[in-house]
Amino acid sequence: MASNKGQIAVEFLIYAGLFMIIAIAVYVLVSFTEKGEIGVRESQLANSFGYKFGYAPTVDFKGGEGFVYDISFPAQLDNRPYNVTYICMSDGGISSCSAHIAWKGTYQQYEYVYTIAPAKYRIGSDNKFGTWGCLKDLSSTSGFGHYGIFLDPTTSPNHLIFNNIGIEPGNEYPTIELYCSKKGVT
Repeated sequence: MASNKGQIAVEFLIYAGLFMIIAIAVYVLVSFTEKGEIGVRESQLANSFGYKFGYAPTVDFKGGEGFVYDISFPAQLDNRPYNVTYICMSDGGISSCSAHIAWKGTYQQYEYVYTIAPAKYRIGSDNKFGTWGCLKDLSSTSGFGHYGIFLDPTTSPNHLIFNNIGIEPGNEYPTIELYCSKKGVT
């Protein structure tokens, strides 16, 4: 009888160990799958969110002189900071412009680039739509070619306004001014 109890105890330990090995394997498999799904979801989130920052300047460009386009944006994306940079490279004239969005997701950094309409982009110099300091001029920074404008959403988490002021004398492309505002254009 004592031998039966010992045998049952050994069998119990074997089954318990086997069950633990299976449980750990399932946990690892689910963790890898979840990590992959989170990465895909975050990639889609960052890409679709960044699209509006790439789409807005082109809409304003196509709207023509006097057209004003306003986008709203949160201070953070999925409770994490992000930034947007508008860059135009030049080789005598404006050759290519793009909007860059960078956001640190759960497991990796996401960066997307969107081609935008060629124009002379600059920070609005008057208070026509309001300026709240969320834009920084990077034109003097080496490596940005013609110009660069950096948007820090944490300093003004509401609206970015694009104002097409038309083609200025001596320019090939229209000038689009950017403004940060606590209120949208009405």
